[in-house]
Amino acid sequence: MSDIFSEHKEPEEHFLPLSAKRYAEFYSLEMDSFSDDIAFYKAYCKKGSSVLELGCGTGRISRALTLSGYSVSGLDLSLSMLQLAQSNPGMPSPSYICADMTQMAFTTRFTNILIPYNTLNLLRDTLLITACLQQVHRCLASSGSLLLQLHIPDDELMARKGENRFQFQMFPLHNNHGKLIKETLRSYNKTTQGICLEERYRLRPSANNGPREDLSHTLHLAGFSADRWLKILRNCGFQTLSLFGNYDSRPFKKDTDSTLLIKASPS
Repeated sequence: MSDIFSEHKEPEEHFLPLSAKRYAEFYSLEMDSFSDDIAFYKAYCKKGSSVLELGCGTGRISRALTLSGYSVSGLDLSLSMLQLAQSNPGMPSPSYICADMTQMAFTTRFTNILIPYNTLNLLRDTLLITACLQQVHRCLASSGSLLLQLHIPDDELMARKGENRFQFQMFPLHNNHGKLIKETLRSYNKTTQGICLEERYRLRPSANNGPREDLSHTLHLAGFSADRWLKILRNCGFQTLSLFGNYDSRPFKKDTDSTLLIKASPS
């Protein structure tokens, strides 16, 4: 019997759900060495002032600012992230808090509040974003500043009309015991102004250093325009002082930039 090659199919790929603990480990591997944004936050936070970082993850920004003389509190909803942050302390160490940034209960006010690396996009829903920014307004000193980084969907992604854009990165495992391959599938929904982000992780240890793993999770992000973000900020009692398109404080270019960095203060 002859083989019918036209009926052959690639085997389906199977990805197991990504646990919070595993995600924190992979996030640390990817992000802990990233430092491009730290100089930006140092430039706009008064030396020695109090800083609250929302969505601090494994603590890379909080540690860097603490070591530079700031009084830093880092807040994150993920206990797994904070456990890794505390296992890699600086001297002195930031204060870490496990809490929801839409339901904060601070009694003191901070000079600076940071929401870095697209964390606010993760709230997805306008009501949750508004709840968070209202809490930020309450926790921020009247002369203080809010510094945040937002992701703005670019024209190429929006032109795909819901089709995925594929990207991948590769990271060496600790002690060069293999590699982690991260695949990202990103799509934009014009109707909801939302971004669907599927992150796939392929763990490939070297020989005798553990099993291979294929894990994934899907995130849904707010994919708002810059104008919509600025309107939300105004409605939450903020005035925008500066808009930047990169960490070197270049002015934001509405037609081309997918990174929006904002410095704002209570109005």
